[in-house]
Amino acid sequence: MKKLFFLIAILTVAFSLSACGAKPELPAASAPGKAEGANQGSDTQGNTLEAIKQKGKLTVAIDDTFPPMEYRNDKNELVGFDIDLAKAVAKEIGVEAEFIPSAWDGILPGLDAKKYDMIMSSMNITDERKQKANFSEYLKLGQIVAVKSGNPLGIKSKEDLKGKIVGVQLGATSETAARKIPGVKEIKTYNGYTDAFNDMGLGRLDAIVVAEAVGRYYMKTKPDTFEIVGDTFQSLPVGIAVRKNDADLLKALDTAVQTVKNNGTYGEISTKWFGTDKSKE
Repeated sequence: MKKLFFLIAILTVAFSLSACGAKPELPAASAPGKAEGANQGSDTQGNTLEAIKQKGKLTVAIDDTFPPMEYRNDKNELVGFDIDLAKAVAKEIGVEAEFIPSAWDGILPGLDAKKYDMIMSSMNITDERKQKANFSEYLKLGQIVAVKSGNPLGIKSKEDLKGKIVGVQLGATSETAARKIPGVKEIKTYNGYTDAFNDMGLGRLDAIVVAEAVGRYYMKTKPDTFEIVGDTFQSLPVGIAVRKNDADLLKALDTAVQTVKNNGTYGEISTKWFGTDKSKE
């Protein structure tokens, strides 16, 4: 009988502790910045740069439909201004560049998800984008208006796009610029400018708002098909995007960009693709 009373007493105490909110011991929390499944070298405190140097490889996200900045030639090789400059920048850091083609509308989320180390794809630096990434500036580009050769609608500037059907690249700064133009009848979005220019050639678009470098490239390659009207507008800086916590990588990129400008490499690459040395601008 005494044993029975003793057992009941123990159970009563245990139940009381549980009812009063006694908590089991929890496992220790993970260390900050050590998310499960994160890529090696993509943690906080600048470890991405250390990992890049250990691997000997800098992974670079690009949109490979953006000539002359980054695109595929007739041999399916990646070529362009950004391609050449990224290789030069990687060389200054002491590694090789590896390019990862990515859809433009998902390129920033891919950076945040650590699918690559950085984005170097003619990305304009905007206040909205600065909320999501840090940037190493390396160029300035504006927007232009492209129309069919002969300019059948008499469009002379962006102000003449009122009542017109305008093509842009989805998620690009050109889309933002076009949506700020008053009175545009319709804005059609495309994953790449090749489709937009093809549609304009077929009469499905009245004009295209496009980054200046891309528009002038199409003018150079297809001079009898398209032409540029009006002045360049909404000129913005272009930068290499890195994750917010990759301060060491950002600093290394700033140094590398300045070095290739100082030693003449930037000028050679710029002259090759634009016919002018943009390091002086």
